[in-house]
Amino acid sequence: MSQSTAKQWSTEKLLLAVGIVAIAAGAAVGVSVGYAVHYEAPTTRAFYLFNNSLPFDQHTWGIPHDTFSPDRITVNKGDKVVIYYRNIEDTTEAHTFTMDAPYTFDAIVHAGQNESFPIASSLHSASNVVVQVNQTATISFSATWAGVFRFYCAYHQPTMTGYLVVLG
Repeated sequence: MSQSTAKQWSTEKLLLAVGIVAIAAGAAVGVSVGYAVHYEAPTTRAFYLFNNSLPFDQHTWGIPHDTFSPDRITVNKGDKVVIYYRNIEDTTEAHTFTMDAPYTFDAIVHAGQNESFPIASSLHSASNVVVQVNQTATISFSATWAGVFRFYCAYHQPTMTGYLVVLG
Protein backbone atom coordinates (compact mmCIF):
# COMPACT_ATOMS: atom_id res chain seq x y z
CA MET A 1 0.00 0.00 0.00
CA SER A 2 1.41 3.34 -0.96
CA GLN A 3 1.20 6.50 1.12
CA SER A 4 -0.86 8.26 -1.48
CA THR A 5 -3.79 5.75 -1.22
CA ALA A 6 -3.80 5.31 2.56
CA LYS A 7 -5.06 8.29 4.49
CA GLN A 8 -3.58 8.67 7.97
CA TRP A 9 -5.69 9.98 10.87
CA SER A 10 -4.06 12.41 13.21
CA THR A 11 -3.98 11.61 16.91
CA GLU A 12 -6.42 14.45 17.63
CA LYS A 13 -9.00 13.18 15.12
CA LEU A 14 -8.68 9.62 16.41
CA LEU A 15 -9.19 10.73 20.05
CA LEU A 16 -12.18 12.87 19.00
CA ALA A 17 -13.83 9.91 17.21
CA VAL A 18 -13.21 7.57 20.16
CA GLY A 19 -14.64 10.20 22.56
CA ILE A 20 -17.82 10.65 20.51
CA VAL A 21 -18.37 6.87 20.33
CA ALA A 22 -17.79 6.57 24.12
CA ILE A 23 -20.28 9.37 24.91
CA ALA A 24 -22.94 7.83 22.64
CA ALA A 25 -22.42 4.36 24.15
CA GLY A 26 -22.51 5.75 27.71
CA ALA A 27 -25.74 7.60 27.02
CA ALA A 28 -27.35 4.47 25.56
CA VAL A 29 -26.34 2.34 28.56
CA GLY A 30 -27.46 5.04 31.02
CA VAL A 31 -30.90 5.33 29.45
CA SER A 32 -31.40 1.55 29.35
CA VAL A 33 -30.31 1.13 33.00
CA GLY A 34 -32.64 4.00 33.95
CA TYR A 35 -35.59 2.10 32.51
CA ALA A 36 -34.53 -1.20 34.05
CA VAL A 37 -33.89 0.17 37.56
CA HIS A 38 -36.84 2.35 38.48
CA TYR A 39 -36.54 4.09 41.84
CA GLU A 40 -39.38 5.87 43.50
CA ALA A 41 -38.88 7.71 46.78
CA PRO A 42 -40.92 6.39 49.72
CA THR A 43 -44.31 8.04 49.94
CA THR A 44 -47.62 7.68 51.76
CA ARG A 45 -50.04 5.44 49.90
CA ALA A 46 -53.73 5.42 50.87
CA PHE A 47 -56.18 2.61 50.07
CA TYR A 48 -59.90 2.16 50.66
CA LEU A 49 -60.81 -1.38 51.61
CA PHE A 50 -64.35 -2.75 51.79
CA ASN A 51 -65.99 -6.07 52.50
CA ASN A 52 -67.88 -7.60 49.61
CA SER A 53 -70.09 -10.67 49.10
CA LEU A 54 -69.90 -13.37 46.46
CA PRO A 55 -73.25 -14.33 44.86
CA PHE A 56 -73.84 -17.71 46.50
CA ASP A 57 -75.55 -19.11 49.58
CA GLN A 58 -72.87 -19.65 52.20
CA HIS A 59 -75.00 -22.16 54.12
CA THR A 60 -75.40 -24.41 51.06
CA TRP A 61 -71.69 -24.39 50.23
CA GLY A 62 -70.40 -24.40 53.81
CA ILE A 63 -67.96 -21.52 53.32
CA PRO A 64 -68.48 -17.78 53.83
CA HIS A 65 -69.37 -15.63 50.85
CA ASP A 66 -67.46 -12.59 52.16
CA THR A 67 -64.39 -11.14 50.40
CA PHE A 68 -62.17 -8.06 50.55
CA SER A 69 -62.39 -5.46 47.80
CA PRO A 70 -59.70 -4.89 46.63
CA ASP A 71 -57.94 -8.08 47.62
CA ARG A 72 -54.45 -6.89 46.65
CA ILE A 73 -52.56 -3.81 47.84
CA THR A 74 -49.24 -3.04 46.12
CA VAL A 75 -46.67 -0.62 47.57
CA ASN A 76 -42.93 0.00 47.48
CA LYS A 77 -40.60 -0.92 50.31
CA GLY A 78 -40.29 2.11 52.61
CA ASP A 79 -43.76 3.49 51.84
CA LYS A 80 -46.13 4.49 54.62
CA VAL A 81 -49.39 2.61 54.08
CA VAL A 82 -52.77 3.92 55.23
CA ILE A 83 -55.82 1.69 54.78
CA TYR A 84 -59.32 3.01 55.37
CA TYR A 85 -61.31 -0.16 56.02
CA ARG A 86 -65.06 0.36 55.95
CA ASN A 87 -67.36 -2.43 57.13
CA ILE A 88 -70.34 -1.95 54.81
CA GLU A 89 -72.00 -5.26 55.73
CA ASP A 90 -75.79 -5.14 55.47
CA THR A 91 -76.20 -7.56 58.40
CA THR A 92 -74.88 -7.22 61.95
CA GLU A 93 -71.74 -9.11 61.05
CA ALA A 94 -68.35 -7.92 62.32
CA HIS A 95 -65.13 -8.40 60.36
CA THR A 96 -61.47 -8.25 61.27
CA PHE A 97 -58.43 -6.91 59.51
CA THR A 98 -55.64 -9.27 60.49
CA MET A 99 -52.07 -9.35 59.12
CA ASP A 100 -49.51 -12.11 59.26
CA ALA A 101 -46.08 -11.52 60.80
CA PRO A 102 -43.78 -9.68 60.41
CA TYR A 103 -46.23 -6.80 60.01
CA THR A 104 -48.07 -5.01 62.78
CA PHE A 105 -50.06 -1.80 62.50
CA ASP A 106 -51.65 1.06 64.37
CA ALA A 107 -55.43 1.32 64.08
CA ILE A 108 -58.08 3.85 64.99
CA VAL A 109 -61.66 2.58 64.85
CA HIS A 110 -64.35 5.21 64.33
CA ALA A 111 -67.90 4.59 65.58
CA GLY A 112 -69.39 5.45 62.21
CA GLN A 113 -69.04 5.34 58.46
CA ASN A 114 -66.06 7.70 58.16
CA GLU A 115 -63.26 9.38 60.08
CA SER A 116 -65.46 12.28 61.29
CA PHE A 117 -67.27 9.99 63.77
CA PRO A 118 -65.99 9.65 67.36
CA ILE A 119 -63.18 7.21 68.08
CA ALA A 120 -64.47 3.87 69.39
CA SER A 121 -61.02 2.36 70.03
CA SER A 122 -57.37 2.64 69.08
CA LEU A 123 -54.62 0.05 68.89
CA HIS A 124 -50.84 0.28 68.70
CA SER A 125 -48.57 -2.40 67.17
CA ALA A 126 -51.53 -4.71 66.61
CA SER A 127 -51.92 -7.60 64.19
CA ASN A 128 -55.73 -7.75 64.44
CA VAL A 129 -58.55 -5.19 64.65
CA VAL A 130 -62.29 -5.91 64.84
CA VAL A 131 -64.55 -3.62 62.80
CA GLN A 132 -68.27 -3.73 63.55
CA VAL A 133 -71.03 -2.94 61.04
CA ASN A 134 -70.93 0.71 59.88
CA GLN A 135 -67.55 1.32 61.52
CA THR A 136 -64.38 2.54 59.85
CA ALA A 137 -60.83 1.58 60.82
CA THR A 138 -57.85 3.70 59.83
CA ILE A 139 -54.93 1.26 59.69
CA SER A 140 -51.37 2.54 59.23
CA PHE A 141 -47.90 1.00 59.07
CA SER A 142 -44.59 1.28 57.22
CA ALA A 143 -43.79 -1.25 54.49
CA THR A 144 -40.39 -2.30 55.82
CA TRP A 145 -40.18 -5.84 54.41
CA ALA A 146 -40.37 -6.74 50.73
CA GLY A 147 -42.47 -9.71 49.68
CA VAL A 148 -46.08 -10.88 49.62
CA PHE A 149 -47.97 -10.85 52.93
CA ARG A 150 -51.47 -12.08 53.70
CA PHE A 151 -54.21 -10.03 55.33
CA TYR A 152 -57.56 -11.59 56.17
CA CYS A 153 -60.75 -11.58 58.22
CA ALA A 154 -60.32 -14.06 61.07
CA TYR A 155 -64.06 -14.82 61.01
CA HIS A 156 -64.50 -15.51 57.28
CA GLN A 157 -61.79 -17.83 56.05
CA PRO A 158 -60.85 -18.90 53.43
CA THR A 159 -62.69 -16.46 51.17
CA MET A 160 -62.00 -13.14 52.93
CA THR A 161 -58.27 -13.00 52.23
CA GLY A 162 -56.11 -10.40 50.54
CA TYR A 163 -52.43 -9.78 49.91
CA LEU A 164 -50.04 -6.92 50.59
CA VAL A 165 -47.39 -6.87 47.86
CA VAL A 166 -44.27 -4.90 48.84
CA LEU A 167 -41.90 -4.28 45.93
CA GLY A 168 -38.23 -3.66 46.47
